[in-house]
Amino acid sequence: MKKCIIADAGPIIALCKIQKLRLLNQLFETCFITEEVYQEVISGNDIAVNCLQSAVKNQQFKVVSIKNISSDLQILLDLGEASSISLALNQKHCALLIDEAKGRHIAKQYKLSVIGLAGLLILAKKHHLINTVLPLLIDVRNNGYWLSNNFLHEVAKLSNEIFDDNS
Repeated sequence: MKKCIIADAGPIIALCKIQKLRLLNQLFETCFITEEVYQEVISGNDIAVNCLQSAVKNQQFKVVSIKNISSDLQILLDLGEASSISLALNQKHCALLIDEAKGRHIAKQYKLSVIGLAGLLILAKKHHLINTVLPLLIDVRNNGYWLSNNFLHEVAKLSNEIFDDNS
């Protein structure tokens, strides 16, 4: 397991909405977010604003300013994702928590260690921090995070759980 993680906005928002942001601190020694991701999350209008502000205030997350965000990344991705990948390129022993498909693809091209929300929850289950993955993902989906039934079936297989299409 990696010692640290760099989190993009989407997974942070999702974890806040299901009150599981603390999983990052339970699984990783250090949790980083970029200033751009921080601003993206706190400019929202939901529970994630107070959740992340509190986590930063309690030093659960270190907010990092990136001086030179790759212009190539800025052309291809939004600023939060570009800054997160730029930070991950400079923090060799960190995993990158990102769900957006294009960002994941680009991060993998740079040979970064990438994990998504579902992978994080599966990891938390393996470490006995949560009992089940699917109910949390369904809660995330019910809070506006797009997850297809096919994806949830795949996660069910990986987490040894059963997904009902009517959930």
